[in-house]
Amino acid sequence: MFLLSAAFFIFVVLFFVLGFVFDPKSRSVKFKINRRQSWAFVALLILPFTMVTTIPVNSVGIVFNPFTGVSDAVLQEGLHAKSPFDEVYIISTEVQTKTVANVAGQTKDAQWINITLDIKYRVSETNAFEVFKRFKTLSNVDTNLLSPLVQRAIESVTTKFNVIDILGEKRNEVYIEIENAVESKLAESGIEFFSLVLMDTDAGEAIESAIEREAVAKKEVETAIQAQEKARIEAETKVIEAESDARIKLIEAQAAADANLLLSKSITPEILKKMEMEARIKWGWIEVSGANVIVDTTP
Repeated sequence: MFLLSAAFFIFVVLFFVLGFVFDPKSRSVKFKINRRQSWAFVALLILPFTMVTTIPVNSVGIVFNPFTGVSDAVLQEGLHAKSPFDEVYIISTEVQTKTVANVAGQTKDAQWINITLDIKYRVSETNAFEVFKRFKTLSNVDTNLLSPLVQRAIESVTTKFNVIDILGEKRNEVYIEIENAVESKLAESGIEFFSLVLMDTDAGEAIESAIEREAVAKKEVETAIQAQEKARIEAETKVIEAESDARIKLIEAQAAADANLLLSKSITPEILKKMEMEARIKWGWIEVSGANVIVDTTP
C-alpha cells in the first residue's frame, strides 16, 4: 500500500511540475500540457512491485484490503501475487519467548510474593487469522494477552498456599498449577503453549530469612531423628542376634537330648549283651571262677 501511494504521489508531482513551461512571448512560466509530462509515467513503473509479496520462512501472511477487509485466506511461505491495494501483515509461527517479571501475588497467609517466569508459545498457521484479528501483532499478544493472563494465573494459584509452602516443599506444585492455568488460557486465544519456566520467586528478605532458619531447624530435627533411629536399629539388631544365638543353642541342646533319648530307647538287653560279647572278644576277656581275666589273644 505504501508503494502504491508513493507511485501515485510521485506521478502527480512530476506531472504537475513538468507541466510548467516558459512562454517566450509573455516571458513568463505557465502550466501547459506538454510532452515532457510523459516522464511522469515512469513513476508508475513502481506499481508491479506493489502486486507481489514474499512471506518469510516460519511465517504466514494476513491480507488486508481497505475495500473488502481482512481475508481469511492465510498466505504460506514464498512469493505471492496480490492487489496493489492489499496490505500483507507478517505473523511469525516460530516459538516465541516472553519474560514476565515481578508479578505480585498474595498468599493464603496474607503475604506478598513476586514471581518472574519465561513463557514459550507460538501462533499456529491454522489460528494465525484469528490471532491477527484480535491482536494484529505479536507485540500486542505479549502486552495485551500474556502479561495480564500471567498476572491472573499467579493470583489464582498463590492464594491457595502459604508463603513458606510456595518457597519450600510445595514449590513444584505451585509451578504446575500456574503452568496449567496459563496453558488453558492461551488455548482459548488460539495460541499454542510450549513451556513455562519459573525463573525467580521473591518474598522479601525477612520472609526468606525466616524460611532459612526454619529449614535449618528442620534439618537438625531430621538429623536427631535419624540418629535415634540408627541407635534403635542397632539395639534391635543386637537383641535379634542374642535371641538368635540363644535359639540356636536351645535347638542344639534339644537335638542332643533327643538324640540321647532316641539312643537310650534303641539299646535293648539283647544289644547290650551283644556289645559285651564283642568287647570280650576284642580284649580277650575270660571268666575264671567268677573273675574276669584279660588274656592277650593277639597273634
